[in-house]
Amino acid sequence: MAKLGMGEIFALIKKEKSTKAKAELLRKYDSKILRGILELAYDVRVEWALPEGMPPYKPLEKSMDAQGYLLAEMRRMYLFLKNGNPNLTALRREQLFISLLEEIDCDDAALIVECKNRKIEGVPKKLVLDTFPDFLTDDQNRPPKK
Repeated sequence: MAKLGMGEIFALIKKEKSTKAKAELLRKYDSKILRGILELAYDVRVEWALPEGMPPYKPLEKSMDAQGYLLAEMRRMYLFLKNGNPNLTALRREQLFISLLEEIDCDDAALIVECKNRKIEGVPKKLVLDTFPDFLTDDQNRPPKK
């Protein structure tokens, strides 16, 4: 059985109707990369340094070849955040982001765009806070519960 990519895991979570089932899937697939995705989307300490809206990119066609690229690319996400790399111009940052989106699995790319836009459809921030209460800093700037 092939390992699921992050975009596919989040698609499974989004399909679930109940909050309980969504939380169970979040816990089942809990990993460093899953938490990284959730942090990029919902942690108030994370500020994206990219324009709002949909970036002009051409998604890859669905292929098993691109699975796993997001894991390798997570280490570069700092480039797209405020104070991540002050030497990058806004144009170069946007070019790098579009390039990243065009190199990773199409489902993963859509997920990263949702993170940038601060809302993962079907996986609300409240669900994440309730499922992992010790993880995110919330809107009231309260640190994660210990």
